[in-house]
Amino acid sequence: MEAGLDPYALAVIFCGIAAGAFVKGLTGLGLPLVAIPFMAGFLGAEHSVAVMQIPGLVSNAWLLWNTRQAASGMTLRYEMLVPALVMLFFGVWFLDSSENRTIILLLAGVVAAFLVLLVFNPSFRLVGARGRLLTAGASLCGGFAQGATGVSGPLFSTLILSFRLSKDAFVFYNALLFGVFNLFQVAILTAFGLMSWRRVTESLIVLIPMLIFQYLGMRVRGAVSLKFFNGVVIGMIALMEVKLLWEGLGG
Repeated sequence: MEAGLDPYALAVIFCGIAAGAFVKGLTGLGLPLVAIPFMAGFLGAEHSVAVMQIPGLVSNAWLLWNTRQAASGMTLRYEMLVPALVMLFFGVWFLDSSENRTIILLLAGVVAAFLVLLVFNPSFRLVGARGRLLTAGASLCGGFAQGATGVSGPLFSTLILSFRLSKDAFVFYNALLFGVFNLFQVAILTAFGLMSWRRVTESLIVLIPMLIFQYLGMRVRGAVSLKFFNGVVIGMIALMEVKLLWEGLGG
């Protein structure tokens, strides 16, 4: 971590990462959304986004292995992946010097629309040509947000939830998508000179609480019902929405 951080600051950062990792192990999402705001108060947004990529990659790889049996018969939605990867590059380019508030508010609006559908129409699914078009459009926004802020879980997890997958399949799909994002983002951050050896070292330190608390979340996941699991996921997306609005409106 940065030289000069006192024990209280380090404790706050580690607590944020621990909380995000536990939720990540339970639901497949939540690590960067919780950890990056905690870290950004001490390291800055750009620094925090860079430091979180390796822990995110390890976290997602672990979840992929843990839920690998759910991969059977699963189809990757390229209309969600490809637009996001294209815009991820522009998001990283935007990261260093631009204001993120407009993008955050746009993302919050899209997530709010999906939440309305999920709450009032639980059978909501994105299928057919219209579903593919909406998915691709939403992925453009999400990919940019992922590159610029390191956080795109609200949008992509809402999209994946609309696929009506089992618990393990939902976690697997999240881990696969965000793992690919992490790989590309590390490469792009390195190309832009934002991924220094010091930040790599910090990323490795961050792995310690992440591994411990993600393991605990993964153990709990097997003990909860599908109804409870879906409720937790929707609750997490709602909390993400509140967080996005708070940041976007300058809270």
